[in-house]
Amino acid sequence: MFQILLDAAPAQGQGEMVSAIPSVVLLLLFIPVFYLIVVRPQKKREKELKDQMSKMSIGDKIITIGGVIGVLAHISDDEVTIYTSAANTPVTFQKAAIQTVIPRNGEKKDSKKETTTEKKSKKASKTED
Repeated sequence: MFQILLDAAPAQGQGEMVSAIPSVVLLLLFIPVFYLIVVRPQKKREKELKDQMSKMSIGDKIITIGGVIGVLAHISDDEVTIYTSAANTPVTFQKAAIQTVIPRNGEKKDSKKETTTEKKSKKASKTED
């Protein structure tokens, strides 16, 4: 295959071949940048959604990829039923259609970081003791 390209290309001197090196280096630098900008954040979002779905429980608020918002009523292996609107209309979706899970209490269930108000209240209680 390379022989065909070499035969089709006009004879080039050594100086012209050196000018192709920056293009190759630029291409090789583009691959890790593409990974850091596109692939890594997408994998992170997928992992967070998987964690949310494993921790979801009845009563949590669900937003589907189609934009339907409702309260989780029933969970099965690959389907969930949510109640939507004021009439509490039940709608069944596949778990793959879930975009976001908002826990019942409105906070993330697995929040490892304390909020600043929690830190301040802990400090205040320590100084009072």
